[in-house]
Amino acid sequence: MRVYGVIGWKNSGKTGLMERLVAEMTARGFSVSTVKHVHHDVDLDHPGKDTFRHRQAGAVEVVLAGAHRYAILHEHRGPEPDLTAVLSRLSPVDLVLVEGYKRDSHPKLEVWRRETGHQMIQPGDPLVRAVATDADVGALPVQVLDLNDTAAVADFVLAEVGLPLREVMFDTVAVVDWSSSASPSPAKPSADAIWIGVAGATGETATYHRTRTDAETTLRALIETERQAGRRLLIGFDFPLGYPAGFAARLTGTPHARAVWQWLAARITDGPDNANNRFAVADTINARFGGGPFWGRPNSLPLPHLSETKTVDYARLGLHERRLIDQAIPKAQPVWKLYTTGSVGGQALMGLPMIHRLSNLPGVAVWPFDAPDAPVVLAEVYPSLLAARVATEGGIKDQAQVRLLARALWRLSAQGTLPPLFTTPQAPVTTEEGWVLGAGFETVLEKAAG
Repeated sequence: MRVYGVIGWKNSGKTGLMERLVAEMTARGFSVSTVKHVHHDVDLDHPGKDTFRHRQAGAVEVVLAGAHRYAILHEHRGPEPDLTAVLSRLSPVDLVLVEGYKRDSHPKLEVWRRETGHQMIQPGDPLVRAVATDADVGALPVQVLDLNDTAAVADFVLAEVGLPLREVMFDTVAVVDWSSSASPSPAKPSADAIWIGVAGATGETATYHRTRTDAETTLRALIETERQAGRRLLIGFDFPLGYPAGFAARLTGTPHARAVWQWLAARITDGPDNANNRFAVADTINARFGGGPFWGRPNSLPLPHLSETKTVDYARLGLHERRLIDQAIPKAQPVWKLYTTGSVGGQALMGLPMIHRLSNLPGVAVWPFDAPDAPVVLAEVYPSLLAARVATEGGIKDQAQVRLLARALWRLSAQGTLPPLFTTPQAPVTTEEGWVLGAGFETVLEKAAG
């Protein structure tokens, strides 16, 4: 059994580091147990309780069992057991982190902060292999680690005990539930609005945004923050990043999704109050194509080339109604639908100009049109891949979707098992149509969302 110690004086931060290390390592797929040594008597029981009475009567061990956990209370009634005896009681795991037991003969990491007022333990203990600190301690005969960089400390410990380091593609993952609304969403958080879920080593958040302007500002700030911190960022958007093959060339003269983003960015207007001209732009496109491909609009908005319902003959128009990925996900709505429930076409018209702007920022790539190896990668996601898991959450569905999908993708990244989700067919997917990250990996995502 691999054992590694975390030692330090009281209030040095060792318990906080232990907690973060457990979260970091388990997120990478390792099984971890912990042992904490205390200098006072330990009793998790209370006088009068049945188990306390069992022990008082002379039982050597008492098991307290419940639906989700059990505790074994062992009466040793003699000298304090050594660490080896304690470890022998544990079930097999990849790693046991031990807090305390600083005089035992296992390798250790010292947590040291100047505020404790104590001298460093390391100079007198050759088994201290590194020091994690938030102070400038100069050169030491062992490695000095940043106490606040949990991932780096975890990398060091895992390398020390011979556990493989995982290839972490992204340090932070964001998932965006978009909206094509023509007015601000309600002040009170609600469904069918913009939600942004973010997951990383420090936890998860899900924020509500009433307008697209506010959401884009938030995403730009996130990109800048993560880049400045040297962290790789994945952002997933729940609208199509491309159209069926052939559309880009007929609209722009260039058979590439990027040309469509640029064309739309030059023509779509989107005010700070969400007022926009998406239906008028779709009407203009339909006029050029002659009878489609877009459909759906309010009855109160008469546009000669945009029908209220689907009347388009796609075979006659020479375009597919659905992309390859839409055919692979039967519940996915067609990209041409602009109005009523499931109008992903409207979301795309209002989202692709933003994708154009974000893709022009330094260090930003858009998958699958670019390789997913830039500091920031934008991708298309489909939160309904987690529909079964989301249904168990309750509350606002959109909020749960972005949080759980961000969590799942981040955990897979931390475990080093995210790369297979970036596998796609070749052109036109990688040039015109795009692909949904995680399509075909529903079971993997549900397990990671856990």
